[in-house]
Amino acid sequence: MTTASPSITRERAKLEWLQIGRAVAAMLVVFHHADQASAHFLAVPGQRYFGWGAYGVDFFFVLSGFIIFYAHRNDAPGMAPARRYAWKRLTRIYLPYLPVGIGWMALLLLFQGDQEARNWSVLATLTLLPLATVSALSVAWTLTYELMFYAFFLFRYLAKIAMFVAGALWLAWIGAKAVLWPDLALSPAMTALSNPIILEFFLGMASAWVFPKVDRKWRYWLIVPGLLVVVALVPLHLLDNKLLMGPPLALVVLGLALLKPIQGQAVFRGALFLGTASYSIYLVHSPVISVSAGLLAPFMGKWAIFAVTALLGTLAGSIYFVAVERPTLKIVRRGGFRAPGAARDRGEAHAG
Repeated sequence: MTTASPSITRERAKLEWLQIGRAVAAMLVVFHHADQASAHFLAVPGQRYFGWGAYGVDFFFVLSGFIIFYAHRNDAPGMAPARRYAWKRLTRIYLPYLPVGIGWMALLLLFQGDQEARNWSVLATLTLLPLATVSALSVAWTLTYELMFYAFFLFRYLAKIAMFVAGALWLAWIGAKAVLWPDLALSPAMTALSNPIILEFFLGMASAWVFPKVDRKWRYWLIVPGLLVVVALVPLHLLDNKLLMGPPLALVVLGLALLKPIQGQAVFRGALFLGTASYSIYLVHSPVISVSAGLLAPFMGKWAIFAVTALLGTLAGSIYFVAVERPTLKIVRRGGFRAPGAARDRGEAHAG
C-alpha cells in the first residue's frame, strides 16, 4: 500500500461504484423476499432459490460504517457539529421510514387476525428502539442497529480518542459475550448491543480509515478476493458467521470506492438511480411483495409471482423515493427545518 496523492483523493469523492454496489445489494434483498413470498403463498417452502439474497443486508451494514466515517471524518468536535450530525442521521432514518411503518402497521391492525400472535408493537414501530417486540415492518430491524451505530459515532464529537476507546470496549464486550457467555440471558437492548453483526459497521469504518492511504491499483486485488470468499461461504453454510462474512465485504467496499469515477456513463444511470433509491426500495418492497404475492397466488406459478412481485416492489420503492423521500429530505434539510447551524448537504452517498 502507498499513500495516495491529493488528486486521487479528490477524484474519489463521488463514490459512484458504492452506489452501484448498494443497488445490487438492494435487489438481492428484493429477490430474497420475492422468493420467500412466492414459496409461502404457494405452499412450496422447499422451492427457495434466493435465500442467500438476505445477505445484501450485510453489505449495507459494512457500507454504512464506511459512509459515516468517510462523510464525517473531518467534522470538528463540539456540541454544534454533534447536533448537525444527529439531525442529519435521524431525519435520514425516520422521515422516509415513518410513513411506511405506520401505514403497514395500520393495515396489519385492520386485517391481521390473531392479535395474540403478534410479535410487533406500536411503540417499537414508532421508535425503532431495541425492545422485546419489533416493528410491524419486518425489515426495520436493521434500522435499530443503524441508530445504535449512529449514536455510538457521537463519541467522535467529544474527541477522536473517545470514539476509539468506546469502540474498543464495545468490541471487547461482543467478543466476551460470544466466547464466555453465549447463553447468557440479557435485556433486549443488551442483546442488540451484543449482536456480532455490529462488527460489520466497524469493518466499514476501518475501510474508510485506510481508504485515502490505498493506491487505486489495489482495487481489483481487493474486490475479486473479497467476492470469491463470500461466494465460497455460500455452500459451506457459513454466511451467518459475521467474523467470516464482514472482512471480505469490507474488502469489496474498499475496492469499489477505489474504482475510477463513472462520470455519467449512460449504461450506469439506472443502477445509480437504484442505488440512490435503495433505502426507499428497502422500506417499501416487503409490504408490496407480501400483498401482491397473496393476490397473485391463485393465478400464477412460482417464477411468475417471483418476477412480478420483485418488479412491483422495486417500482413502488422507486416511486416512493421520487415522490416522498427525496422531496421530504430536501425540504427538511434545506428549508426552515434545518438543525441550528446545519450546512448544506455535500452530496455524499446515503447511509440508510
